[in-house]
Amino acid sequence: MTSRALAGLLAFALMLAPAPAPLGAQRPVPPPKRVPPPPGQPAGRPPRPGLPGDSARKDTLHAPALVAWEQTDSVMDALLSRPGYIATRYQGATVRFEAADRAIHLHGGDSARAAVGRQQTILVGKTIVYNDSTQKIDAEGDTVVLRDPSQNAADVVARGRMSYDLTTHTAAVTNIVTSVESGQRWYIEGKRAAVVSDTTKAREDRLYARDGSITSCDDTVPDYHFQFHEGKVVAKRVLVARPAVLYISDVPVMWLPFIFQDLRNGRRSGMITPRFGVSELFRNSPSYRRHVENLGYYFALSDFMDAQVSLDWRSGARPSPGDPGWVRYNGEWRYRWLDRFMTGRLGLSHLSQRDGQTNTSLSWGHQQDFSQRSHLNANLNYVTSTAVQRNTSYNPYAVLATIQSQLNFQQQLGPANFGIGGAQRQYPGRSQVDRDFPSVNLATRGPLSIGDWFTWTPTMAFANSQNINMDQGGGDFAWRYSTGAAGALDSVRVRRDSRRSTLNFNTPIKVFDFAWRNSFTLTDVENDFPQAFTIVNPADTSVRTSRVYAKNYRTDLDWQTGIDLPRLGQGRWNLVPSVAIVNVDPSAYWVRTHLTGGTWVHQSKRLQYAVTASPTFFGLFPGFGPVTRFRHSLTPSISWTYAPKATVSDEFLSALNRTRQGYLGALAQNQLSLRLTQNLEAKLRAPNDSNPEAAPKLKLLSLDFDALTYDFERARVAKSGITNTSFGYGARSDLLPGFDFHSRYSLFQGNPLSDTAVFKPYREEVSASFSLGRRSPLLAAMARLLGFGPRGAAAAPVTIPKEQPVDQGFRQQVATQQVGGVSSRGAIFNTPVSTGQGWQASFTFTSSRQRPVIGGTVVNIDPRQECAGLPQGSLSYLLCVQSKQTSPGLGSTFNSTTDGGPIYRSPATRNLQSSLSFNVTPKWAASWQTTYDFEAQQFASHVVSLQRELHDWRAIFAFTQAPNGNFAFHFFISLNANQQIKFDYDKQTYRPLESPIR
Repeated sequence: MTSRALAGLLAFALMLAPAPAPLGAQRPVPPPKRVPPPPGQPAGRPPRPGLPGDSARKDTLHAPALVAWEQTDSVMDALLSRPGYIATRYQGATVRFEAADRAIHLHGGDSARAAVGRQQTILVGKTIVYNDSTQKIDAEGDTVVLRDPSQNAADVVARGRMSYDLTTHTAAVTNIVTSVESGQRWYIEGKRAAVVSDTTKAREDRLYARDGSITSCDDTVPDYHFQFHEGKVVAKRVLVARPAVLYISDVPVMWLPFIFQDLRNGRRSGMITPRFGVSELFRNSPSYRRHVENLGYYFALSDFMDAQVSLDWRSGARPSPGDPGWVRYNGEWRYRWLDRFMTGRLGLSHLSQRDGQTNTSLSWGHQQDFSQRSHLNANLNYVTSTAVQRNTSYNPYAVLATIQSQLNFQQQLGPANFGIGGAQRQYPGRSQVDRDFPSVNLATRGPLSIGDWFTWTPTMAFANSQNINMDQGGGDFAWRYSTGAAGALDSVRVRRDSRRSTLNFNTPIKVFDFAWRNSFTLTDVENDFPQAFTIVNPADTSVRTSRVYAKNYRTDLDWQTGIDLPRLGQGRWNLVPSVAIVNVDPSAYWVRTHLTGGTWVHQSKRLQYAVTASPTFFGLFPGFGPVTRFRHSLTPSISWTYAPKATVSDEFLSALNRTRQGYLGALAQNQLSLRLTQNLEAKLRAPNDSNPEAAPKLKLLSLDFDALTYDFERARVAKSGITNTSFGYGARSDLLPGFDFHSRYSLFQGNPLSDTAVFKPYREEVSASFSLGRRSPLLAAMARLLGFGPRGAAAAPVTIPKEQPVDQGFRQQVATQQVGGVSSRGAIFNTPVSTGQGWQASFTFTSSRQRPVIGGTVVNIDPRQECAGLPQGSLSYLLCVQSKQTSPGLGSTFNSTTDGGPIYRSPATRNLQSSLSFNVTPKWAASWQTTYDFEAQQFASHVVSLQRELHDWRAIFAFTQAPNGNFAFHFFISLNANQQIKFDYDKQTYRPLESPIR
């Protein structure tokens, strides 16, 4: 054997294999004409590289050996181990060398094939011939296999012949079968193929094929494949074929001029896939408005950052009120430096409507760790027009969600943690902005101790909250009217702002078993808008005057202190006696308001003696059925409080617009308070082979009642001795996962500090939530009782699913909405349903209303009254009413200062949120999320989706309707291996604003 022959076979082994081109892991489809299978192999598909004859995939890390080399003797071992040489091994049943033709012939036998191997490269075939004169290598057989792990993870299989030219570095192959990978394995077949090796450093080997097929399905009979006439693979770069016909099974479905797959690793710049439906190309209705999204380009700037720009467009032809058509420009920049512990994104969108209205949306998310002790987190979102943002959205979550921003910096300072940050909220369709900034916290990570007898745990917190452009609850001062030059009456909304600042400093000290509570609080409230107050004359309470203040304010400075004595009866009665110095009136000690002209006034303090007991009583009862024992526990918390009679000055009462007549705050306190918690638990029967102590426990019912306080001194002079303004209770159970019931009542009509208050409970809030599923314990028990479940010893033990909030997915969607950039529109048609999970249903009911007010100035927050300053029936009026109906009410955004001001009453709300997911068939999954408004008697939103598992394809049918009335229908099917190959139908429609609004 000459050295040229050895070098030739080495070159063949190293250059014939296509270079490692990433193409996914699925298998191809037969070419148009099949060659007969070899003896012993079933008809159909030839063996796949890296796959056995059946559909089970083999481990590519432990690929089966292609050839069993003959055992070497001592002479051969000495030759193979000689330094400075690379050995080429030949093996066959017969080996013939023809000196005249300078050719070596290797022939395989009945049970073995001829083989050539050099290092990791192995070529196996029935016959292998190398001709040193023509510089060609020919391999023939029913199955010729080339394996080169250094070039390609998969084998190159030929059902016929391989011919390689060492001079031109090309190879001709018949009936080739191979695969390449690009995160997804693609299987390629071709009736005729050629391989061109690249001897440069780039190693971009090329594979050409004719009359072949491409697929990513790894079943024995593929679910789909692309049949092509010409194909080309450039190693590590690209796969392209033309023309291509998509086959589902053996049925032709669609003709494509070409198919393309980028095989390069990592991110690459290029065009992004637009989103549009069939109706954008072929309108099925003359009134349909074309809508195209995501026309843009992706930039892979570096290994640490990328960017993306895109364009969205909605046709302005035949515009309707509220839907004039628009153009939106989107940009997004993402960065991630792991070595600097920094990551984030910056998104920007600008929407311009044909009617001249615009909206700019900005989103910036940034996380950075400066050190192990300091961290920065930012999630900022801002829009210039919440009305345009709301009216152009089809996503129910985006319409319901507040536009939130958070900023937080944490720093560890020695034994303390320091934090500063803030938050901001915008409401879709509203001009109001709620801002909490700055928010500063300083607290020790644990108690500061001096030995075991002295501990100190100081904390300091400062918070500033602002409500800017409050657009609800204006009352008689919501609009400022003026007469123009032509005598026409004009109006402009009065700007209404509110601010609340709070500074707290707590310095509790514990000496042995004595705990000294000590706290200082400073609160300042300012309402910068006109407001009328009813002023009561302290000398004659029948004299009442109404006075309008351009702004009103109140500043409170308070000091609270007390000592908790050592506990008595620890673990049994848990008695805790205490002595405290408290205010006579529940208000702060020092106060100044707009009624005092900025002058500070103070009240009195008095000693308060208290003792609290919190024992736990329980009883055990025998069980039945799957329950071995019941346990009922009762935990009351009883406290008695006494404080002597005291006085409050008239100046202090006048500062709060109160009078001494009927005032009960200065009475002696002789109070008894009771809070009750009870639990009923069941211990389930353990399986026969398990530890009885490890048997699961089930909480059948848990009831929690708020504290109720009765004052014996007040009962002597007032209509009732109860001092609570409200009372509530809650119930939970593990029988329904996530079951939570809560109700709250307003107890008095009027202020309990006055003897005119009437005890008259009024339900204000009710909320209930629960979920049901195939594995719910309650349904499993009912099924066994009705005879539908397993019985006797074969019955499976009851499993208790972990309690999850039923609206967790909804809250997550609402809380993570981003308003700017490309990512803000990525989850419009989100389908969280997966097949094979069974059915699951969850429900959340909420009801809220305010007690009717008797007397005083009442401002009813009615959307029609709030928008009365706009022309009736106009587009601006309809948009205003629409946004007021679905946005949060005034709620806690209003900070009252003194008595006598207007009382804001929000409309009652009753909503039911439900989510249902189930499997129609083992491959079909459906989900429906909706919100129903009982007050408006209409559905506020819908998200309906139907998903089909198609092995290699993903199919989604979705319908969404947002609370603003906009709705969209979407059908989408795409190839899992290449999502750019897809078929979809989009229809997005704005609700006509001329329709009546409830």
